[in-house]
Amino acid sequence: MKIKFEVDTHPPAGASYDVKYQLSPIPYSVRLYDLPSLFAGKLHAVLCRSWKNRGKGRDFYDYLWYLSHLEARMRQSGHWKAAEALDRPRLRELLDLRFSQVDFVQAAQDVRAFILDPRSLELWGAASSSRP
Repeated sequence: MKIKFEVDTHPPAGASYDVKYQLSPIPYSVRLYDLPSLFAGKLHAVLCRSWKNRGKGRDFYDYLWYLSHLEARMRQSGHWKAAEALDRPRLRELLDLRFSQVDFVQAAQDVRAFILDPRSLELWGAASSSRP
């Protein structure tokens, strides 16, 4: 068995972390990316990684793992009742529909108190969510 251990010595701005503790085989802690940062990293790998002029299979496997969890959550909450699996075109439709219904002025107001530079919220709007 081989175990690959990677250390990111230059994490991207905005990455967040969780600290996990274990007692066995000896007590230790480890600092890991949190789930949103892991998902962002996986999307980056799917979109940008080129390995021997092709994508890496594990990137697509991990991406589908995330999507299957999304589908499971949507089924649990009653937001996905279709017999077929949640595929990319349908996910894109759902995202486009959701973004078209968002009141971005209100959404920006909800987070304004937590943002260091409120000018960054000027980019929020229906135009920023549309396809290029």
